[in-house]
Amino acid sequence: MQKHTFSSGFTTNFEHITAQSSETQKFTLIYTHGFAADPWGRKPEEIKNWCLKNNIGFFRYELAGHGADAENLEKADLNTWKEQILEIIDSLVAGPVLVAGASLGGWISLLAAIKRPERVVGLLGLAAAPDFTKDYEDFATNEQQETLQRDGKLLFVKEDFTYTVTAKLLESGRQNLLLDKPFLPIDCQTVLIQGMEDNSVHWPKALKIAEKIRSRHVMVKLLKNSSHRLNEDADIREILTALDTFL
Repeated sequence: MQKHTFSSGFTTNFEHITAQSSETQKFTLIYTHGFAADPWGRKPEEIKNWCLKNNIGFFRYELAGHGADAENLEKADLNTWKEQILEIIDSLVAGPVLVAGASLGGWISLLAAIKRPERVVGLLGLAAAPDFTKDYEDFATNEQQETLQRDGKLLFVKEDFTYTVTAKLLESGRQNLLLDKPFLPIDCQTVLIQGMEDNSVHWPKALKIAEKIRSRHVMVKLLKNSSHRLNEDADIREILTALDTFL
């Protein structure tokens, strides 16, 4: 396992595999995982295997405050994570990139596509969750809001997900909201895959993202029986089929 210390001071694990032939090197896929998750599960592993099969570069990494750096979660925020992927694009990966992100990683991937349009040639969103911090603010009870103001953080439990949401995270989320914009200046090919039984990101959000993206090359796949995790056999098949369209 390789480690990298980012300019923000956070040190996390990563894996970088370069293509073995320049003739088939079309891009490097950068995979960004979700909130309170990591990049080592089945979904990124299947994506890695697809990259190896097609001789495509692959880069996956832990967000600050996740994985080996989990103890620092409360110190990180959306700006930290945005700067991580931009540093990867600028300093750790050469050439064109396809950004693939799950949940929070989808939000970060959208931000990367906006900030680095000359480098990002494709975007794959897997239950992409831009602006999810606003949901916490909109639906927090009065008691939760009081706890957040008093303690600067809140333990948020949602089905099988448990999050520590900090006031710092919510503030950084407000600074990076996307879906309140008239459009998103993203012109690359985009595929959004969304489960309709996702209880964390409601499926109409995928349609709203697609509507906002300026590119005319946007595909939305709604999987009727799929959850937020998108890691069942049928989900993986859809993800790999979507990846084929970027070749």
